[in-house]
Parts: sequence; structure tokens; C-alpha cells
Amino acid sequence: MRSEQVAWADLPPMYVPQASEHATSQEDAEFAARLDGLITAWESGHGRPLQYRSLVEALAHRGQVTSASYVSMLRRGHRRHPRPELVEALAEFFDADAHWLRTGIRRGERRTDVSAVATVSHYPLRRLLLAAIDLSSPSLSMLADLAERIRPGDADLPTLRHTARLTDVS
Repeated sequence: MRSEQVAWADLPPMYVPQASEHATSQEDAEFAARLDGLITAWESGHGRPLQYRSLVEALAHRGQVTSASYVSMLRRGHRRHPRPELVEALAEFFDADAHWLRTGIRRGERRTDVSAVATVSHYPLRRLLLAAIDLSSPSLSMLADLAERIRPGDADLPTLRHTARLTDVS
């Protein structure tokens, strides 16, 4: 594996694809665009199209069994939330950073969310917020549901002021 890793910002603008009109969500469209960019860059670097069958075989050698049609649907944004192991194998195949492929954020990149979280003085809450920053919307929803289930039995709650529901009630 090369020491250089591909990042979205490193791809020439001509390889930045437009998101599919049929993508199921913004997150899926962004993942599809990053995957499409990696495939396009691979094809440009190798001077030939990448056959999905070849990619599927390479993924199988990495322990990830999938189909060419599934890879195609991921590339077009028609499939949601690929398995983390599959994202890891795809990133390894393209010599890219798996975290970037999954989130669109390069490792070590500070986001403005982190600056806002740094202002929270309650350490356990700040720790939870930092851990939740890069979670997908479904994962954030599950985390909020879990917190609401824990809340009634939490002995520390009376000492906290100005608490609010974690989920939108509107």
C-alpha cells in the first residue's frame, strides 16, 4: 500500500462528479460522489474503465463478498449505508482513507462543530458530543433515543440545569 492516500480535495475538479438525481439522501449522494470520484480517478490513472466484476473480485480477496450491481448502486447513490467493512475494503482497493470515504472528512481535519463543543464546560457531555460529531443522522437518532431511555434512571440529572430533550418534538 502506498503511503500517499487519496483525499477528495486532492482529486482534480474534472473528477468531481455531480450527485445522482435519484440518491436517497444527501449523505448517500455525497458517498456516491466520493466513490464515483475514486473510480473515475482510478480509470484515468490506469487508462481503462474499471470493470465492476474486477472490483468485486478484488473486494472478495479482502473478505467482502458483494455484487457488481450493488457496487453500481452505491456509485449512483441508490443504496444506503454500506457496511463499514465494505467501505474499508473499497478504501483499501483505491488506496484512500476509509474515514474520508465514509464521512467526507479527512482525518485530523477540524470542523466548526468541534469549536462549538469546546465551549461546553460539563466534561461528560463534551466527551459525548465529541464522540457524536461524525455520526450519521440515523446513528444520531439512535443515540438520542438511547439517552432518553437512560434519562429517567440517571441519578445525576437533578444536578444538571437547563436540560432539554435531545430529539425534536415539533
